[in-house]
Amino acid sequence: MEKKYSELDLESVTELLGRRPRGLYEVVKYHPTKKHPMVIKVIPWVEGAPFPTIYWLTCPLLKKELSHLEKDGAIKDLEKNFLSQEENLTLLKKDHENYRDERISFFNETVKDWSRLPEAQQAIIKKTGIGGIADFSHIKCLHLQYAYHLANESKGGGLIGQQIDRVHPQVKATYSK
Repeated sequence: MEKKYSELDLESVTELLGRRPRGLYEVVKYHPTKKHPMVIKVIPWVEGAPFPTIYWLTCPLLKKELSHLEKDGAIKDLEKNFLSQEENLTLLKKDHENYRDERISFFNETVKDWSRLPEAQQAIIKKTGIGGIADFSHIKCLHLQYAYHLANESKGGGLIGQQIDRVHPQVKATYSK
């Protein structure tokens, strides 16, 4: 399988994560001014197990901002207020479905052999959404949602990332300067 990253990308991601990345496939988005990798794409089955996400946020600036939001209860607030609107809940479910479908397609492109996986591991890849969540009416992690958002910006991004950008402009400001 051909991986789509340079040695410099690997070194940068290793430094940003504080460890060598497992399953790195490509850098999806770079910080526009600092030039470090912001989002990486990870193979969906790594070292004999499903990887929890195909999009991984590596930007320390974004990780810090999103960690503050999580600590301050942003997930609970989003689920209680924003996702209580049926239209928003429908769009979140669509993001989870699109993510799941993309992960299945990416598995078929990279790993290819479903027979290598036990049935329970196949189900994780085939049935879960962003971050491995089973209930598509919820949010597991803002970091994973925002990584999905950035990876799909050319298509409008993800719903939760769009809402974070609207309500918490300091997050987007970390990379739009």
